[in-house]
Amino acid sequence: MTTQNIVNDQGELVGERRIDPIYGAVLSEEPIAVGRSTALTALERDERYRNTEAPITYSYEVFQKPPRAGRYMHTSNGKKYYPLDPRAEEVHIEVVAHHLATRARYNGATQHPEFEDRIFYSVAEHSVLVSHYIESVLGKPEFALEGLLHDGSEAYNGDLIRPLKYDPAFRAPFQHVEALNEIAGAQRFNLLYPYPDVVKIADEAVTAAEVEQIIVTDPAEDWSGKLHDDSRVAPFRIDMLLPFAAKQLFLRRYEQIMKTRHLYRAVPSALAL
Repeated sequence: MTTQNIVNDQGELVGERRIDPIYGAVLSEEPIAVGRSTALTALERDERYRNTEAPITYSYEVFQKPPRAGRYMHTSNGKKYYPLDPRAEEVHIEVVAHHLATRARYNGATQHPEFEDRIFYSVAEHSVLVSHYIESVLGKPEFALEGLLHDGSEAYNGDLIRPLKYDPAFRAPFQHVEALNEIAGAQRFNLLYPYPDVVKIADEAVTAAEVEQIIVTDPAEDWSGKLHDDSRVAPFRIDMLLPFAAKQLFLRRYEQIMKTRHLYRAVPSALAL
């Protein structure tokens, strides 16, 4: 508990205010004789409160916002974000692009078949391909934005590798957090949520293409029990762009989609290009 002096227009000490150090709430105000020592008064006040059994009542002068759930994380725009208490207005496309461009697919177990120095493959590049598959292969341009942002929550809550993500011990708690952030993103960009089936179809088709092209598999291993559907394979080349290039690709695709988004769903005014 802290104290704060109350001074009149003549600069004289006329009282003390007791303040909750955590919430900043005013607990009490008491007048003191002009000219009295501040230190002595504070000691007297402390002694009085120690000797009384009456509870201290909190009278808030200013409305205090409720504390956010969980801890905050840092984002690329320098703002705080609370993945356990997400807010739609705190989701930003530039942050999504930046974070997805620096997040590796397959836990980093990737290698370009032609270029030895290309070992990184981002969620951002994957997302762009999913949006193209939905539009050009499945013929559903109205869901291109859902495809581009289907992994948008990973910008804030990360992701688990599929063996863990599909294991009951991890699945339920992770899905809860993932859903919170997916809903915040869906509200921010007015996405159809839950995502339409074409998003899952495109996601699996692009994954199948990635596994064929950039995942190294030892032929001596038994690769049965796959965790992806390879009945469709996206007809795209996987470039494995570096993070900055992947971020720019993602943002260009977003701008392209947003030019016609109004034909299919309302565009929030804050997002209008």
